[in-house]
Amino acid sequence: MSDNAEIFRQDLFTTDDEGRVRLIAGYSKDADNYTFPKYLADPVSFSDDVEEKLLSPTGVLHSFTIVRRSMPEFPVPYGLVLVDFPEKVRVMAQVESADLEGLQMGEEMALTTGVIKKTSDGRDVISYKFIPVREQ
Repeated sequence: MSDNAEIFRQDLFTTDDEGRVRLIAGYSKDADNYTFPKYLADPVSFSDDVEEKLLSPTGVLHSFTIVRRSMPEFPVPYGLVLVDFPEKVRVMAQVESADLEGLQMGEEMALTTGVIKKTSDGRDVISYKFIPVREQ
């Protein structure tokens, strides 16, 4: 990461003790329900007793698309994926892959960080992204 890079929504992800990027979810004990991002109140039980928990380190690719035309700050092409986590949470994010055309529904995906866009003055904006486990 360059010195002048900007981190987008650092409150949504962290690095665990094993060095893996993990998403910070909300968890309601009352409903045994996870949300991402963390909500102020659980949408199932309506309880405001929501604690932060990390989602599993990997999920399964549910769907994807390759974006070939976008706003100027988003270099194209890039992959956009939906990933299902064991906690019954589905997350959308960009994907880092050397072979976007080779993505396969049902394959295991992990999290990483990388450039998601550029600022108007050309600085990198960094956030969480997915990467196929086979490419780690």
